[in-house]
Amino acid sequence: MRKPIPWRLTVGLVALAAFALRLAIIAHSHGGSDLRIYLYFSRLALHGADPYKAPAGGAIAPHFADSPPLEFLIFAGLLALHDSASTLRVLFALADALVILLVGLAYPRPRRWRAGFMLFYAFNPFVLVAWTGFAEDKTVIFLGVALLLIALERARDTLAWAAAATLTAFKFAGAFMVPALALHELRARGRMALVAFAASVAAVAISFLPWFPHSLDAFAHRQSRLGIDPPIHASPMLLLSRLGLYAPIEAKLLPACALVAVLAALAARRIDGVQAMTLSLLACYAFLPDQDYNRILLVTLPFLLIMRPALVRWAAIWVMSCFSALGAVIASRGVPHALSAIAGPLRDVFGEDSTVAHVLWMNLLLVLVLVFFALDGRRGTRSKTATAGEQAGRRLFVETARSG
Repeated sequence: MRKPIPWRLTVGLVALAAFALRLAIIAHSHGGSDLRIYLYFSRLALHGADPYKAPAGGAIAPHFADSPPLEFLIFAGLLALHDSASTLRVLFALADALVILLVGLAYPRPRRWRAGFMLFYAFNPFVLVAWTGFAEDKTVIFLGVALLLIALERARDTLAWAAAATLTAFKFAGAFMVPALALHELRARGRMALVAFAASVAAVAISFLPWFPHSLDAFAHRQSRLGIDPPIHASPMLLLSRLGLYAPIEAKLLPACALVAVLAALAARRIDGVQAMTLSLLACYAFLPDQDYNRILLVTLPFLLIMRPALVRWAAIWVMSCFSALGAVIASRGVPHALSAIAGPLRDVFGEDSTVAHVLWMNLLLVLVLVFFALDGRRGTRSKTATAGEQAGRRLFVETARSG
């Protein structure tokens, strides 16, 4: 009788297969506009120039230098080893492989749950199109988000603060998660949480010293994007604009209101710290006037990490994500040649970029996952993982890790 493959070997093989698949995609694609932005400003840094003072007549407009210095420094360091777009794309693929290893080996959930998420993240067409085909740094951001959630699930407080600080320094994503983390940690650790908060703020402040004070322009450049009117790409705000109900101030007020609601729910113990982190990230991105499918995926995936979808739900998530992948390709690259015979109907159904149809298709996966999340909350499924169930999950992880 054949012995089953050890769990750790299974996780390693899935991560390796995911990495190989991404390398194949990299070899047959050229990335998107975001990759050109990363390369342009990182190469300025590589050659000793200030990326926040890019020439007005350069290949990329200066206001696109809206990333923190840490990202430009990391990318410039990698380009110093090999100055090629493929260098950054391999980094993004490695981040994906690390996510799979982290979830497979360190997330305190049963093996069947971990296997479901690993297979989705490794081979789902929407993930591959949005983040690998178009080359997004969102893979690195999601690695940080996954590490933060794992640290909270396993009560690794120092690691959680380090992950949040790194997320903030790398791409601002952790900034919206820090208030909920601080409230969660204040309950658990008391005054020590304030020390951790102060240390995180100091670390982020230090990360902005390169090219200071010009590095602070990243905040202004990012804020300027909130003034886009009318909204574009796959932003839900576009629907309000078409109804005549949108004003740019909404892009600033709605995230703040959503974050206050999350903190209120956490303070009232309606949600736990892990759920608060996930909802805070959603609040950070959901109302952007230039929201696109790569960021929609970024706020959707964390919910899959904190939920426990049944097989039927996984099937629905896979089906919807495949439609999202097709819609993303049609909006960005046109109808694939293999489907040219029905190109007209496909364009009519999925729409072009910044159309109502495109907004609906790109956000349906997120809506579906949020519905599942809400249904679990009504049944009390999530509360089981928030208190005694959280400890049980950790014990289960230890037992399965030993047997694996």
